[in-house]
Amino acid sequence: MKQLTANDSLDDLLLEHEHSLLFFSASWCGPCQSMTPVVENVSNAMNQRLNTIKVDVDASQHDAIDYGIRSVPTLLLVKNNEIIAQQVGGMPPVQLMQWLEQYI
Repeated sequence: MKQLTANDSLDDLLLEHEHSLLFFSASWCGPCQSMTPVVENVSNAMNQRLNTIKVDVDASQHDAIDYGIRSVPTLLLVKNNEIIAQQVGGMPPVQLMQWLEQYI
């Protein structure tokens, strides 16, 4: 899982794979902290099939606004620069894997 930094372009990172999982979170968000290892584990298991990018909504406010993020944690599955699925809130690893498998 890649942590988006000020030096990164989210658009460029989205071009690296056909599928990308955007994980919008915040350091002050308890459910986000719980979801981080879940997303990391699933991301590692599926790293050949998708690119996972963690976006801190406070550090990357413009990206959060561009994607209409109103609540964290939010997961967006992007295919060829188009959002194909969205999930708001936490979920267990098995459910996250099943959710992704529907689309990839």
